[in-house]
Order: sequence, then structure tokens, then C-alpha cells
Amino acid sequence: MATRYGIAMTSAPDSGVPLGRITTPRLVYTVIAVCTAAAAILRFYQLARPGYLLGLTEYDDGVNFGNALRLVTGVIPYRDFVSVQPPGTTLLMAPVALVAKVTGTAWGLAIARLLTAAADTACVAILGLLVRHRGPVAAGIACGIYAVYPDALGAAHTFMLEPWLNLFCLLGALACFDGDQLTARPGRLAWGGAAFGFAVAVKLWAVVPLAVLALLLLRRPRHLGLLAAGATAGLAVPLLPFLIMAPGGLIKDVIITQFDRADAGYGSPLPRLADIAGLAQFPRLSMSVVAVIVLAVSALVVLGYLAACRAAARLPAALDWYALIGVVAVIAMLLWPFGYWSHYGAVAGPFIALVLALPAGLLRPAEYRGQIVSLLAVSAAAALLIVGAGLNQFGAVSRLTASTTLAPAADRLIPAGACVVTDYSSLVVSADRFFSTAAHCPDMVDSYGTLLASTNGRKAAEPQEMSALAALWQAQFAAAAYVWLEWGDQGRIPWTPALYTYFTSHFRLLGLIDGPGGKDFPEGGLYVRRAPAGLGHPRPRT
Repeated sequence: MATRYGIAMTSAPDSGVPLGRITTPRLVYTVIAVCTAAAAILRFYQLARPGYLLGLTEYDDGVNFGNALRLVTGVIPYRDFVSVQPPGTTLLMAPVALVAKVTGTAWGLAIARLLTAAADTACVAILGLLVRHRGPVAAGIACGIYAVYPDALGAAHTFMLEPWLNLFCLLGALACFDGDQLTARPGRLAWGGAAFGFAVAVKLWAVVPLAVLALLLLRRPRHLGLLAAGATAGLAVPLLPFLIMAPGGLIKDVIITQFDRADAGYGSPLPRLADIAGLAQFPRLSMSVVAVIVLAVSALVVLGYLAACRAAARLPAALDWYALIGVVAVIAMLLWPFGYWSHYGAVAGPFIALVLALPAGLLRPAEYRGQIVSLLAVSAAAALLIVGAGLNQFGAVSRLTASTTLAPAADRLIPAGACVVTDYSSLVVSADRFFSTAAHCPDMVDSYGTLLASTNGRKAAEPQEMSALAALWQAQFAAAAYVWLEWGDQGRIPWTPALYTYFTSHFRLLGLIDGPGGKDFPEGGLYVRRAPAGLGHPRPRT
């Protein structure tokens, strides 16, 4: 027992029995169900907007799903083509990729989008289950915040990795925590570790929440060993086959390229913090105002924890420390100096929801009537903010412009089964022109990842590296009947004079099919070979 603030305080017992046991469990589950339903409405309504289910919306989803499409045809990631992410989601989507061989790749990607929206919705329910022992207010805040969190909603609009990473990390946390305390049950720790391990196989960032959990188990070596064994198994099962088939390619593509890429510097971290905090929804805010708001919210979280712990006469439990250490560690990871996109911030969503929800669960008016005013105030403020944010997000989704649907144009211009080379895989996936029946058609899926892997993670590479990459693209073009380029290829293709001369002498513009960058870049569009493609070209490793 310790004494702070003039009152006796105790830590949560080691038995795993949560403090403040729920007295109205039906209300808790009702709150979780309502928040989950609201999350589902936002996410599936987003996919119901014109073109968002079958159209072109992102670069990454075409790459992520394209990896699975290649795998089910016997083309191996890391050996036959570059993939800069671990194989977790490639394996998860392999059954969908098999279905896509019948339905077409556009509908296959649509199924992957629906499954991703469902996975992110499930995260809301799991968050509620993780904090349900703290009562309906804590459950409502945790579920409500993630349901309307802008970056989570953005990541769930198509097949991105972050919703799946969050799903498996939350499943792991749910298995490892027994109320407020880490479980002492060996089976649950092992299964929780396996879920975290598979999350690492989805995206390496899952190492951070796994490390936070391991830190909390340092004083329990046996339990730490169970967690580690489970995590090793969860990572090894999806990773080992590819490590056996292509050890050098996997290590280079997934680890070396990503860490070399992280060496690229960037400016102020405030834009990223604004995005993570949900303030990017208010573009008129200056960065100085963003800094003040972020500091104020951080101070309120700390003061809220202190006040709640004092009111409940207890120290933070293991679950509190997981949330507090986790939110700091994950945000620090997102501030690591390399490229940032808003869907990255979704990884911080569960931890932000936990640190804001858990202190409210320490207020127990049934035992301390003096806390009822505080609880009512917290509940009202949280409800207003969550509902307001939800309405704002619903309005933002309603204003989404129609996404481009490419299949009709592709049906007119590109024969089924033709060999199409592209720097933007989402174009051919959405147009159902990903698969080719032509011999020796190149296997490249991720042109940007290929650029990074060819230049050790740098877009500004040495001349010899760019020369080798230009030769690779010339080999791609030599095997192609059609070339489909994004408007302004974002530097993914090294247009050396020799490569440009080769391309313009062998291909002519067939059509300007709308792409994500508009028509300001004359090199974008669909090109067709001036003469029949040659035979006997070697199959390049892309």
C-alpha cells in the first residue's frame, strides 16, 4: 500500500479480478453494440459512395491485393517480384484472390474492401470487450472514439494493412488481459502472443505494442516466455515458407529497404501530430494552434489519470500502463523520419481510445457518491464530442466525390488476357486486366517498392542504381502489349533519355483514361505497342 495525495492507494490485486466490477453488464454490452453499429454504418456507407466499392481510390490497395493475386498463380513474393511488406495479408487474402479468378479482380478487390471494413468494425467491439470491466462509460468512450477516429475510417475505406494490424493486436491484448491485470493462464498468454506475432506478419509496426506487453511481463519470466513462444509461432507460420523460398529477397525487401527508407529526413512533426490527433479535419488551424491543442490534451490525459486514481484510491493497473506506454511508443514510431500518410495514424487509434476511456472507468459512484458529478460530466462531454465527431465524419463521407470506375473503358480498349505493364497496379486490378495469358508477361506489382528495393530505400539514387532500374523497366516494356501509366508517375519510373526514346519508339498513345492525378501530365494514359510484342524475352525479377 502507498500513500499519495493524502489518501491510501493500492494497486490492483494480482488475482486478475477487476476493480469496480460491472453491476449492469447488459448496459455495457448495449453500449458496445451501439458503438459497433455506428462504426459499421460509417465504414460501409463510405464503401457505398459512387465508385468506392469497385473503383480506383488508392495506390496501396492494388499492391496489397495484387500480391495475393500473384501468389495464387504460383508467383512467389520476394523471389519473383518485390514486396516491401510481410506476407500476412497476402496469405489472408489468398482465398479472395482465388475467388477473383472467377469473379474478376475488380470484384475480388471489392470483397477485400468489405472484409477490411468488417475487420475495422470488429476492432470497435474488441476495444469494448477489453475495457468492459470498467463499466459502460469507459466502454462507450473507447468504442466511440475508435468508431469515429478519422484515420481509422480512412484506413478502412479500402484494403489497407492498418485495420488488420489493429485487429490482431487487439485480439492479442484481449487474450492477454484478465480485467485490469495480465492473465496468469498459460494458454491465453500463448494465444495472445500468437495473435501479436501474426500482426507483425501483417506489418512490422506491431512489434511496438508487442514490446510494450513484454515490458509489463519482465517480472514474470515464465509468462514472458509463453508470450514470446506464442509470438514466435504466430510470426513463423506465415513467414517461414517465404523465408525458405527467398531468404535474401524477403530480408532485403521487408527489412533492409524499410529501414534504409526511414533514414530520409522530414520537417516539423506537427503535421503528423495534427493528423494523429484528428485535427487534420480542421485545415484552417495553424501549426502553433495544433501544438497548443496537442500539449493541452496530453496534459489533460495525465491530470485525468491522476485525478481518477486519487478518486478511486488506487494506482494504475497493468492495462493502464499498457495504454499509457503504448500510446507514447506508437506515436513516437509514427514520428520516425520517413514518409507519412494519414492511414498510418490508424495504428494509434486503439491506444488513444484506451488512454481516454480507462480513467473514466475508475469513477465508481455506486461506492463513492461524491464521484457521480464527475462521472456525469465526463459522460456528457464524451458523448457530445463523439457524436459531434461522428456527424462530422458522416458529412465528410457524404461529400466524397465519385471514384473512377475503369472496367468499361478497359473492356473497350484492352483485350482480356493481354499483357499490361503498369506503374500503378490499382489501375489494372480495378479494370480487371491484372491477369495475363501472354507468355513472359512481367510480374511487377509494386513499382514504388521496386524503386525503393533497387535503390536501397532512396528515391534519389546513385547513377548506376538508376541505370539498372531503367534497364529493368525497359525489359518490362519489351514484354508488354500495353502500358498503362498513372498521370505523372511520381518518379517511380526513371525516365532516362534512352528509356524514353525506347518507349516512344515502341508505343503510341491509345487513350487518356482518367487516373488519380488528373490530366495535367501528358505522359499518363494507356499506350499500345506499335508492333507485336517480341517473343523469347527472359522473365525479369521485378
